[in-house]
Amino acid sequence: MIVFIALILVAAIASTIIIRSVDNLSMQSSGLVDERMNSKISVESIQIFLYEPCWQSESVNEGDCPGSPWGHHELVMFFTVEGGEDLKPSEVYYTVYCEEDRTVTTPMRSESFEGSSTWESTTSRNEGWAGIPFNQGFVVFANSFLDADARSTTLEPGVQYALMLDLYDNKNNFGNENEGCRISLDYDINLILYVEGGMETYALISCETTDRGEECY
Repeated sequence: MIVFIALILVAAIASTIIIRSVDNLSMQSSGLVDERMNSKISVESIQIFLYEPCWQSESVNEGDCPGSPWGHHELVMFFTVEGGEDLKPSEVYYTVYCEEDRTVTTPMRSESFEGSSTWESTTSRNEGWAGIPFNQGFVVFANSFLDADARSTTLEPGVQYALMLDLYDNKNNFGNENEGCRISLDYDINLILYVEGGMETYALISCETTDRGEECY
């Protein structure tokens, strides 16, 4: 009888420990969710990095384009992460949309912070930074964003980073499958930055010139 009672007490204590452990895990999980919900991208500045309006040409004059203006339209965005949790670049995305109607069927384009899928520009090849992480659309440290070893695989709150916003995808053709936005003085570009499970950030990109280094935000 004593042994039976002892077994019951042991079972009761074990079940209490299990319940407490589950409650603790639930509280920890809830805390992680709450931290992620407060994560967002804070934009510090956006500048023109490359305005190359003609397909496979370094010309910055749209009048030099043999046909419609395709080319490469790239911005550099300097930003930090807000919130209490580190993020992976694959968990963060951007979308641009605009009033472009001359060269695309879809005036909108989305990419993750984990690399861009567009073709390299003529300028990048000629100036020797075609293969660097920044030019391939990866997140890099802001103070050395054109270096070959500047890529960051973790986004920590408070650290300044840089990312190339690849606005336009010419898809290496002369058809109408292109998507995205050109750097244009005719319209502004809407930018949405969003974190998986976190918050969204909205910015309006407005450029007064097409000069490299022009502040657009």
